[in-house]
Amino acid sequence: MILDPDTACALIYKIRRLHGKEAAGPDVLVSNDIDEGQPNKMRMDDVLVEGQDTGNLAEIVGLLEGLESEQMQELAGLFLLGRDRDSYENLEAAKKASMDMNQPIIDLIRNDPASAEYLASGLEKENIRCDARIGAV
Repeated sequence: MILDPDTACALIYKIRRLHGKEAAGPDVLVSNDIDEGQPNKMRMDDVLVEGQDTGNLAEIVGLLEGLESEQMQELAGLFLLGRDRDSYENLEAAKKASMDMNQPIIDLIRNDPASAEYLASGLEKENIRCDARIGAV
């Protein structure tokens, strides 16, 4: 692989943070319609809200801008390999198919909440797991 696995794993971590959810906190009031249509206002500590880590997108863009074109093609190939596991025999076939992608990889990352899992799945198909690497990043 041309793309450093540690870089790919760091990217996966950052994408997960970008699309992650976090607890809203104890002061959130939630309306829950119950059987008779009566709204039930309650406080919930486990309500999830969108993460507000806007700086994280800039970090992802910076990481992508630091990649060479062959590394970007490999990253796109890993994305396709993980997203469409049965469509590609190997990473080389996915890389070749990535040349026909009509959307930049940053748009896929920004708009698809599953993009981190696609990349992780593509890496796993190449026998690379990020579990042990994430702590080192």
